[in-house]
Amino acid sequence: MNYTIELYTAQGLPVASYDDVPLLDVIHAGPDQPDVIRGLLPKEILRLDHTFRIRVLLEGRLFCEGQVRQINPHWSDTEKLILDKYVSFHEVAECEAIDGKEDLNRPVTHAYMNREISVIVKDMINRTTGPLHYTVHHAAFPDGGYREYEKFFARKTEENELETGGISQGQWVGRDRIDFSGAYARDGNTIAGLKVDGQSWPDVRLMMMEAEELTRNSRAIERHPEVTHWTDAQYAAGSYRRKAVAAQEQLDSLIGFRGIDYIELNPHRNTSGAYDDRVDAQGRYRGLVYGGTVCFNAALVEYGLAEVQLWRDGAYLVPEMALKEFYSYSGVHQDSIEATGVLLGAFDVQGGVMESLAALAYAADGFTVRVEPDRTVYFETADSAGRVIFYDPLEVGVQLGSDSRAVCNHLVFSGHPMGNVSNAHFTEGGSIDVLGLRTDTLEYFSVTRLDDAMKFAMGLLNDLAYPETSGAVTFLEGDAAVRVGDLLEFRGGPLRRLDQEIAGEWGGHFSGKLAGRVRRVQHRFTGRRVVTTAYLTTPLRSVENPLLFIVRSQPSARSLFALRLDDATIGLDLGFHLD
Repeated sequence: MNYTIELYTAQGLPVASYDDVPLLDVIHAGPDQPDVIRGLLPKEILRLDHTFRIRVLLEGRLFCEGQVRQINPHWSDTEKLILDKYVSFHEVAECEAIDGKEDLNRPVTHAYMNREISVIVKDMINRTTGPLHYTVHHAAFPDGGYREYEKFFARKTEENELETGGISQGQWVGRDRIDFSGAYARDGNTIAGLKVDGQSWPDVRLMMMEAEELTRNSRAIERHPEVTHWTDAQYAAGSYRRKAVAAQEQLDSLIGFRGIDYIELNPHRNTSGAYDDRVDAQGRYRGLVYGGTVCFNAALVEYGLAEVQLWRDGAYLVPEMALKEFYSYSGVHQDSIEATGVLLGAFDVQGGVMESLAALAYAADGFTVRVEPDRTVYFETADSAGRVIFYDPLEVGVQLGSDSRAVCNHLVFSGHPMGNVSNAHFTEGGSIDVLGLRTDTLEYFSVTRLDDAMKFAMGLLNDLAYPETSGAVTFLEGDAAVRVGDLLEFRGGPLRRLDQEIAGEWGGHFSGKLAGRVRRVQHRFTGRRVVTTAYLTTPLRSVENPLLFIVRSQPSARSLFALRLDDATIGLDLGFHLD
């Protein structure tokens, strides 16, 4: 199994790369836990600052990365306990890097009425700033181009056509008003030479994507810090310039071959109702360009000539346009959000997006949520094992157990203070019969209706009413394929369960099976040798402590009363939140 340890400065400049380290543990965990890189780097390292980031790749694929937090170079002629081993050494560079995943749990605030859960999930992700995204089914061009074109036609109406002589009203302009006879690609993401209604238009900057720069300008240096010390001639001879030229030529080809049928300017509005992201700092209009039934913006990403760009962290994206689907156009992808078939009558999101996603996985009955290192969200059914591990003592070691300390089979549920859910009691009888009554409480203010509360509570009890799966699987020769969130099933040999299987356990999804969900993956690198350990939890669990996690950042009951009781329009959305 091949691995690479890469060091970067805060500006993104590469410092060093290693494929052979003395002793290093790298740990990727669930969305509620930090990733950690801890251990020894080669003594030949020349520099390691607290501003550096360490990135770990397995078989060329990103596994985790983190910011350096501890540095401890030292010399000794004795042994020292490093991680859980005594190591003989003379000179080492010990360090720790952590990714606290602060960019994951961004706040989101919105009220949903009578919406299917997977629809809510996608909309929440589109409302969240930062790189968190989902994927849709995509093979290659023109899948994404067609998709964005069809989405545009669904929102295009006569009422939202762009005004004549300005851009302060309306959203789109059509071919009957566009003269593109003189249009050309100024670069890979800008179209110049357009006329609308007989008047010359400023350049149009294609939003949601970023092509390479034709020259070594400030943007090229920002994207690729290593070119800071290059000469213009070196940049002109390099791959960045070649890719920039290819993007420019492809955009010119799209204009010439397909024509320009529609231009849709960014419809985002500020709190006063005015469009606030239609003109960039260079005076270019920002928008989406369509021709010959494809979206040019998406096409350039599909061709591999542009990357997805979240301008200002995505703060100026309109959620209803679902533009984070652009992430899917960079290659072959499948839908990462599965349809649930479960409807919520009223769901008022207030708090971190990951907390709400974890809660919705329970309401969907048998779903889990996980996030890949590239920030792709997977919201999927939990009842099928992604992988079966067969007994093989020479390659795999398995420890399986259970822990009943956190069992809850009687949940006292309270919803929004102004809803109709207060101290509602939900129980799991099979668990009570075997383990006795175990009571816990949950105040979850996103819920206002009793039927919705039942979906959340019973989904939680399907997980919490039974002893938590514990233990680990160790792959003695390493395993790059195992991921956080994988459901593993174990078969063969002396593997067996000692505790009683309770009727209806985990919603009946795993009856008669030895299974566990991966909550944390640890790779230990010692020279070229890799040992992988996957730590397990209950098959229906997405985060380590659901009852605490899903309410972690929600407002207090007192603040909810204070916010809403003085509002003249309180309750008009029936979700007790106004956006």
